[in-house]
Amino acid sequence: MNHSRQTKRWTVDVVLLIVLASGWGFALTPRSVQAADIDALLTRAGTAQKGRDHAASIAALEQALEKVRVEAPLIANPFLIVVKPATFFGDYTPRANAVFRNGESQHFYLEPKNLVNPRTTAGTYEPAFDVDLQILTAAGQVVASQERFGSFRLPTKSQVQDIFLNLNVKVSGVPPGKYKVQFVLRDANSKKTLTVTQPITMK
Repeated sequence: MNHSRQTKRWTVDVVLLIVLASGWGFALTPRSVQAADIDALLTRAGTAQKGRDHAASIAALEQALEKVRVEAPLIANPFLIVVKPATFFGDYTPRANAVFRNGESQHFYLEPKNLVNPRTTAGTYEPAFDVDLQILTAAGQVVASQERFGSFRLPTKSQVQDIFLNLNVKVSGVPPGKYKVQFVLRDANSKKTLTVTQPITMK
């Protein structure tokens, strides 16, 4: 696709694929979205475990973990260049280097963590986020960009945390040299944002 900021020599093609993997089925109430002490949940989990009520222990731990995730910053772990797009969560093979020919596909794998995933009034869950793309020179000058080239609303009946992205970028017609590929993720359910940057070399 062509972008208003790029020169006539630039051609940047972007393909974004999002896949949801395994989900969790416990309820997140509006009250748990607020900052809260998790001590009571941890105590409940410990008591249930001592009584060999594993289901209750797991449920309490998951609720505690979700409370922490609401307050934790948005991160990507991992974020890396891969050999090929993943077909399922965790299915990635890191690429040996970040050196590309003009027009060669650049495959990125990313797992966003700590998205806010509230329960809706309909009883479903809806993680939602937008993704922006920038191509920069090594000095940080933006040479191509696309805001909200990906905008996602993912309604599910069970709460989902294991989300991964396959991002494919092709850069053509650029002088050889060092550049940066930068993605900006913005959580639609909170004010959380995340910027991840990968240096690349074009030859």
